[in-house]
Amino acid sequence: MIVKALHQAELFKQKMAIVPNDKQLKLIINLIDYTTLNDTDTIDSVSQWISESKSLVEKSGLRFGAWCTYAEFAPLVAQLKGDAPMSIAVVTGNFPSGKAAPQIKALESKLAEEQGAEEIDMVVNKGWAVSGEYDKIKNEVRSVKNALKKARLKVIMETGLLSPVQIQKVSEAAIAGGADFIKTSTGKTPDGASLEAVAIMCFVIKQHFENTGKKVGIKPSGGISTPEEALQYILMIENILDPGWLNPEFCRIGASRLLKNALNELR
Repeated sequence: MIVKALHQAELFKQKMAIVPNDKQLKLIINLIDYTTLNDTDTIDSVSQWISESKSLVEKSGLRFGAWCTYAEFAPLVAQLKGDAPMSIAVVTGNFPSGKAAPQIKALESKLAEEQGAEEIDMVVNKGWAVSGEYDKIKNEVRSVKNALKKARLKVIMETGLLSPVQIQKVSEAAIAGGADFIKTSTGKTPDGASLEAVAIMCFVIKQHFENTGKKVGIKPSGGISTPEEALQYILMIENILDPGWLNPEFCRIGASRLLKNALNELR
């Protein structure tokens, strides 16, 4: 699996020079989780961010996948969302370290859902990931998933800290625990998303689908800021999985700058 994944990643690195066409730009925008995760975020700054992002897509007639911010702002985003089609995603679990007790992660995620969050992006305990404590990760993910009623669960593993084998094992543990999505990075470390990590994650998802018939989503996140970079990931996901994954239900791209850059290229 890992050898195939790394080979696929190497092939798609050569596609960096491909400029997205209008159809591809619209797809990229549709898949974005538009993110603000600054330590200094406030009610005022998040309110302005919501207002500006709604204006951006209203002018284009498009939509993105979700707003993604801290759990404390779930009630605010729910209040400001109106009839906009974007989902409300929040990060939980002592973001970005993941160093919170599983009970606290489950409780925070449950509370965020009650306050309007439709998607939960939780961070696995990074210490468990690097030390290979995969059963603990699986059980932690399961405890958070069981605390939710309808909200979808995205599990962040910080792939830049992990070896290819660890990426595979953490992906398998997260899916076994009930993850609806697996996600590369918090965006708070020097190494965010990589084609190699996403390829491995896609092969794990593919194997799970072949074994169970159940689709799990994929979310590259961390350092993806240009449409050209985003297109690399999209083409590779399509190649390893299939075009049926290329919609907001099963594919997202976490980014803070990509939305404006994609809209500017589309214009």
